[in-house]
Amino acid sequence: MNEDLISNVLKCKVYDLGQPYFNGMPVHPEDPPFNMVIYRYHEYTKRIFEKVAPGFSDSMELIITSMHSGTHIDSKCHMARDGALYQGVKAGEIVSHTGYKKYGTEEIPIFVKRAVLLDIPSAKGMDILPPRYGITSADLEEAVKKQNVMINEGDVILVRTGYSRYFTTDKEKYLHDFAGITEESAKWIIDRRPSLFGIDNLAMAVPKPFEVHLMFLVDAGIHVMKSLYLEELAKDRKYVSLLVVSPLKIIGATGSLIRPIAIA
Repeated sequence: MNEDLISNVLKCKVYDLGQPYFNGMPVHPEDPPFNMVIYRYHEYTKRIFEKVAPGFSDSMELIITSMHSGTHIDSKCHMARDGALYQGVKAGEIVSHTGYKKYGTEEIPIFVKRAVLLDIPSAKGMDILPPRYGITSADLEEAVKKQNVMINEGDVILVRTGYSRYFTTDKEKYLHDFAGITEESAKWIIDRRPSLFGIDNLAMAVPKPFEVHLMFLVDAGIHVMKSLYLEELAKDRKYVSLLVVSPLKIIGATGSLIRPIAIA
């Protein structure tokens, strides 16, 4: 790699776009809760290993969750319209109890892409959007103009609503009061042909989150990230960044927990 490129990257700030995972965290009401318990304690394992490694001990946890808890990315097999996935693949024909034979998480690439943040509250002179506000295509256009950014085909588009602040502080507000994109603004985003879309709420859209998911995953074949933390990136007005997203390579899974980073 070019030494000047390495030097420039090292001078940049790294932004953690992931939310923490914890017991009691907000998840969709119909999804299984995130649950972590300590499975092995040091006091116990010290006795197990005392003959082969005196003084040694270890500890580990057991986590039970879906791959759609907190900050995550959706696979193309996650949602279907009339039983059909992207490019007309029938969901019922490719699934078993151990996962999907096509469109599983292992097919999601590692993303290292130019990302454009559209800070909608800031563009509208607000700190956070009103509860249940539906972002319009005009709002997106306004953000592009005021932030003086250009969106290229293949970029990652990130949308900030301001509601990520409630993820750790107000579960009910985060789950029920969030603002989001609409079918109209989803079409605007899809028409820009991004490689990936991300937003800082859990359900992505209001008032029809399921239809908007289908527009991205089934109609356009575009992966989506949700429950991002975009506050620091917006605070520093880093509207263009290098985004790195590395999903877990779980064969046949419908999504993956992720910890994306932006470099700017």
